[in-house]
Amino acid sequence: MDFPSSRALAFCAVLILLCNLLQACASSPGQATGKSVSDSLASDNLDLIFATEYPVASKDEALARAAMALRDNEVDKGLFYYVRALQFDPSDADLLARIGSIHMAQENLTLAGRAYQLALRQDPEHAAALEGMGLLYFDMNRFDEAEDMLQQAVARENRLWRSHNILGVLEDQHGNYDIAQQHYDRALEIQPDSPSVMINRGYSKFLSGDMQAAALDLYAVATRHNHPRAWRNLAMVYAKQGWYDEAIETFMEVTDDANSYNETGAIAMENGDYDAALELLNEALRLSPSFFPAAEENLAMLRKKMR
Repeated sequence: MDFPSSRALAFCAVLILLCNLLQACASSPGQATGKSVSDSLASDNLDLIFATEYPVASKDEALARAAMALRDNEVDKGLFYYVRALQFDPSDADLLARIGSIHMAQENLTLAGRAYQLALRQDPEHAAALEGMGLLYFDMNRFDEAEDMLQQAVARENRLWRSHNILGVLEDQHGNYDIAQQHYDRALEIQPDSPSVMINRGYSKFLSGDMQAAALDLYAVATRHNHPRAWRNLAMVYAKQGWYDEAIETFMEVTDDANSYNETGAIAMENGDYDAALELLNEALRLSPSFFPAAEENLAMLRKKMR
């Protein structure tokens, strides 16, 4: 039997169940109420919509159907079956963490946090749930809590490459570039050629002043994956070294000519190379088909510095 054509109705039903299920936690990802998981599972609305057409007799059957749905990219249907599986075993921390990861991927951060918190209630050392909470806190700019959770996660499972990647970002924020790059190296051992990790490592090397190594990482990602952020960061590396022609050409991979000259000119100004900056910013204005406020502002700032 086909899944109902009304995707929105199905998704609402899943959310109704998850809201009931996950009310065992408060709205803050790190807090919980006294309500048990099993008490939160009942959903008359879900039963009315799905129970007749999609009955499952066991946890294993629900998990198998969830796997099939996700393999067919039917994420909402897979989520529905995961929740049905949880009804047979409310204490399954692995399953709760999996539900949390689906919500993270769909940017349903509140539900993701509640699912991860429930998983950690069942198993306070659950590595995937610790990582999930850490990534969630990072997305919320709660960096101290993110670092604590991710450190706990890698202490329990050192192959969590996403945790190492974000720990690297956090160490870069602290100015600890050597430690940051150790985390990126570990992440790449686990997940070779990950664009996000290589871009972060390249930027870390840029921050530490190792321009040659930064350029190697960023060039590799840019050319292999045609990644816009890698092209932009690579152009910054070139411009920072005074290689303005190379920077302009590289910026042009991701933006138009006028913006390429403007961004290169702004970095030339930061370098203290005022004559080059003046030439580049004037060229940006000449190339722009309309009024270019950013270039005008940079040019005004440059004139103040030159005076």
